[in-house]
Amino acid sequence: MVARALAWVGILAIIVLSVVPVVDRPVTGAGQLFEHFTAFALVAGVFAIGYRLSLIRLLLLAFFFCGGIELLQVPLPTRHARVSDFVIDFVGSCFAIGVVFGSAKLIDIHRRDNCSRSK
Repeated sequence: MVARALAWVGILAIIVLSVVPVVDRPVTGAGQLFEHFTAFALVAGVFAIGYRLSLIRLLLLAFFFCGGIELLQVPLPTRHARVSDFVIDFVGSCFAIGVVFGSAKLIDIHRRDNCSRSK
């Protein structure tokens, strides 16, 4: 429940930060690529934890969300839709989804090993 709420707060934050004028957007000083990668990775990771969807479904949702964010910026005079932003956003999302799925598999393997040893 908490992961789902955090996921939707993160999605809303990304949408808002993607449409506000550039001068009103907070900057961390870490660089645009790092900021994009981190924001999308965090949100995708929490979304993958909160919603136990298939890997393919999560990747498709990430693909369309990342593309939609860039398309949302097309008509805005102070924002620019860039393929490079889409790519880094999607790569960050895929990375986090992969970490969540990989971690879940490792935990399942560990549990199975412990259960079979205790019998």
